[in-house]
Amino acid sequence: MRCSITIHNVSGKPVGYNYQYGLASMLYKKMAVSNDELALKTHDDIGYKYYTFSNLIFQDRTKCESGLKYTNAKFILSSPNNEFIRSFTDGLLTEPDFFLGGLSKDKVIHTITEINMMPAVRFSNEAVFRTISPVYVKTSRQIGGGLHEYDLSPKDPKFFENIHKNICERYSEYYGEKPESDFFEIFNIENIKQKRILIADSFRRCSLFSFSVQATPEILQFMYEAGIGEKNAMGFGCLDLSGKNVI
Repeated sequence: MRCSITIHNVSGKPVGYNYQYGLASMLYKKMAVSNDELALKTHDDIGYKYYTFSNLIFQDRTKCESGLKYTNAKFILSSPNNEFIRSFTDGLLTEPDFFLGGLSKDKVIHTITEINMMPAVRFSNEAVFRTISPVYVKTSRQIGGGLHEYDLSPKDPKFFENIHKNICERYSEYYGEKPESDFFEIFNIENIKQKRILIADSFRRCSLFSFSVQATPEILQFMYEAGIGEKNAMGFGCLDLSGKNVI
C-alpha cells in the first residue's frame, strides 16, 4: 500500500538538506499517536523494518545557504503492511502539525494538508524502476589491516548482489517463508547520481538511479512497497515505476 502526503511549510523558512532523519522521526511519532503498540514494537524490533518513504517532491523550491525554501511539497509513504500505512495516516490526520528540522523545535512549522491513497500496481516478471530516495548499500572490506564499513555505488557489482540478498532476506522474514524463486537480474542501470547523506553522525554515500529488473511478481511487488537497500525506514531506497507520475 502507498499514499501521497502533501505538506505545507507554515513558516516559509528553510529546512536543512539532510531532512530524512527528521521526517522519519515525525512519522514514528505520528504512528504512536494512533497505534502506540505497533510503534513500540517497531521501535524495539532489531530486525528489518517494512516501510519506506521518498524524498520530498517540491511544488516550489529555492536553495539557500541553510537549506531548501519551499511552500508546499509531497512525499510517498510505502509499505507491504497495510496496518503501517493506516497507523501513519491516522496519526497524521489526528495531529497534522509537525516540526521538520532547520528551525527552533518550539515552533510548529509544517502541517499535513492532504493524504491520497495510491492505486495498487500489478507486476509481471519485469519492471523498470527509478529511485525516489537515495539507495544506501554497504559492505565490510579489509582496509588498513582491519575490517571497515565501505559504502557501495551502483558501479560496484557487489552493490546489486547485496540488494538481491537483502530483498530475499527481508521477504523471507516478513512472509515467514522464502520466495518461490529467488531469480533476480538487474540491467539498464542509468542516470546514476551520487549523494552524500548524513546518517547518524557521519556522511554516507548513496545513489539515485533508474534500472530494469527481472524477478517474480512477488519480489517486484515487495521491492516496490518495502524499498531496496538498507535503512528504508530512514527514507532510503523508495522506488517508483519509471516514467510514471507518482503525484
